[in-house]
Amino acid sequence: MEFNIGPRMVKTGLAVVLTLLITGMLELELEIVAAIAAVLAMQPSIMRSYNYIKEVVVSNGVGLAFALLGTFLLGHHPLSVGLVVIISIAVNVRLGLHKTVSLTVLTIIALMLGNEDGLSIMYIVDRLSLVTIGVFSAFIINMIVFPPDHQKNLFSLIKDASEKTNFLLRVIPNKTMNIPEMKKEDGEIEKIINDATDYYDIISDERGRLFIKNRRSFYRNVIIYKHMIQMLSKKQTLIRQLEKNINDIEAIQGNKAYLIKKLAKEMNNYSENILLLYENKINLNMDLQKETKAAMQITINNLIEELQGAELDKWNFVFPIANSIIELFFVLDKLERLVRIIELKRDN
Repeated sequence: MEFNIGPRMVKTGLAVVLTLLITGMLELELEIVAAIAAVLAMQPSIMRSYNYIKEVVVSNGVGLAFALLGTFLLGHHPLSVGLVVIISIAVNVRLGLHKTVSLTVLTIIALMLGNEDGLSIMYIVDRLSLVTIGVFSAFIINMIVFPPDHQKNLFSLIKDASEKTNFLLRVIPNKTMNIPEMKKEDGEIEKIINDATDYYDIISDERGRLFIKNRRSFYRNVIIYKHMIQMLSKKQTLIRQLEKNINDIEAIQGNKAYLIKKLAKEMNNYSENILLLYENKINLNMDLQKETKAAMQITINNLIEELQGAELDKWNFVFPIANSIIELFFVLDKLERLVRIIELKRDN
């Protein structure tokens, strides 16, 4: 059984420690409320922490209003608290405050329970202070402890998925891998692509950060990562089409099976070279690369010519692969042009 403690887990623990230290120094009761708030408020990026705080202000205003109304109109009975929680969740969702629903519920419970003498100003301030301390403790820890390098993490995921897709594109045309192992690899690739997509969303959020050293370079990388993820998705589609139809393709006469296997190999090499070029590990001669791409286009045209006049049932399993290859080629071509721009900037 794997047991990994990641940076976010450590930061969550430290946020709880900081929260308890502050509530202890201020001698606030119900410090557990502040600790829970710190756990709920820990976000995967600094920008998301900042946006979370902005959302907390609005959602806690909603929670305070409902807690006051609920206490004055319905009292402190558990059924009253439950009803107020239900209504506040519905209002928060309606307002689009999805991320802070749990914190709003925590605020309402902290305000409505534990005070038989009613809601005084000091009591309200005391309870809201608990939530505020927890949220800001999470924000401070997120900024100063293990600041996340999302670009590095994202590219690591992209490389991992690319290596796995490259491997499958080599073995599937030769039918050297058993089906259960292939399904397992495909599932791992899908999970990594989903994780990369989530990381890309985080990086997209970071575009609004005030302190980015080289904003233009940052924006270029964001665009490139987007196309890299598209490349991985197209490669996975091609892998699945090959896995599904390779036996039928090899059974038909003509040059189709050879052309498809040749194109799959060339696309594989093309995608590998683009990533290596991005990492500045190789130099791709632009004229030579143009010749390589022209050769691939000729092979694609030959495949299309081979398809002309084919029977409809053969189109059913040849066309999905041919279409996947063509789509992947255009994504790779665009990605290469974007990477070339970075290469030029680097040389200058």
